[in-house]
Amino acid sequence: MPSPDIPTRYPKEIVDLARVFSSPMLLGPPMGEPLLALVNHLFSPEEACVALHIPRYIPTPLEKIAKKAARDPGEIKVLLEAMAERRVIWSSERGYCLLPLIPGMFEYLLMDGRDSPWHREYARLINALCASGYQREYYRNKSPLIRNIPVDEQVAVHGKVMDEVTMSRMIEDYDRMAVLNVCQCRQSLAFAGEKCLRSSPLDGCLVFGSFADTVVERKSGRYVSKEEMRSIVRDRWEKNLVFMTANVSHAGPNAICTCCSCCCHFLESVNRFGGTSALAPPRFFAFVDEGACVSCGACVPACNTGAHTLEGGVHVFDQNRCIGCGLCVPACPTGAIRTRPNPSYKPPAKNWLALALKNLPASLVNLVVTSVARRLRRAGPGR
Repeated sequence: MPSPDIPTRYPKEIVDLARVFSSPMLLGPPMGEPLLALVNHLFSPEEACVALHIPRYIPTPLEKIAKKAARDPGEIKVLLEAMAERRVIWSSERGYCLLPLIPGMFEYLLMDGRDSPWHREYARLINALCASGYQREYYRNKSPLIRNIPVDEQVAVHGKVMDEVTMSRMIEDYDRMAVLNVCQCRQSLAFAGEKCLRSSPLDGCLVFGSFADTVVERKSGRYVSKEEMRSIVRDRWEKNLVFMTANVSHAGPNAICTCCSCCCHFLESVNRFGGTSALAPPRFFAFVDEGACVSCGACVPACNTGAHTLEGGVHVFDQNRCIGCGLCVPACPTGAIRTRPNPSYKPPAKNWLALALKNLPASLVNLVVTSVARRLRRAGPGR
């Protein structure tokens, strides 16, 4: 008898593949109608049969996938290439693999900027899934995988160069840098008819080093010069966008999202679903000189996390909601807002491997607890 959370109208192959994407190892959502509708949109039943045998994360040659699926390589190559062209699976010279729905497939599928009825329906379905808040299951333990890069000027006022936290240093250190064709989050909301309050879908993510080479090769972005990148960075700060990146040093290849609270799914998780547990302690926190504050409210629209609000016409600052971006400082006309160093700050990991090893224990606990909690929910009370 099918589980009560699995609608029977979906083909068995779609249900089986949805279970794969639901796995905590892929940071997936629980089984249910939103996930099934999404997987049913992304894959045909015939493609799902093959996708069930595609490994997660690690690109694998066609021949190995064919052997695992007990299918002729020539027969399934057409299906694999069709899925790769739509970007529902990753493909490279080494082979094919499955990516998590988000982060992973979401960014890869939308970053080239293609617009079609199929892409618009995908955006509607993935946005609804994100709005369900399932991400909170993976935020039970502190796991600082993401960091904020503050406005450069807020670093400079403290009298010494903090190289590991500045955009200026990152631009100086790279010969190859690029900008994605679109911001995937703003693009997905635009497809649903919602307008960004701060920016445009054309304000795509910033990528450096080998990441830049990859996105340009795949026609998902374009190279820019150091001068153009500096201009882009300044423009994004003037639009009050928050710079989010992996919690690794500027020395390694990286991608930087320029986020807004109205569109960004990660800021959505920070503001609504406990996503602050994935944020590294910022280099600085804002503080407010209440004696100089005139409660004009200019800082409120600059803040993407609701740290600054007006209550009954009086300014209120919630330190617990501050992520240290520094955008509120230039917004204040009286100079009442400044930044101070955060004593809990720790420099980012030296590279991606160090970041993964550092966060492995907490990440494993999150995955195990999520798996157990889901099994208990499926079992129901008294079982």
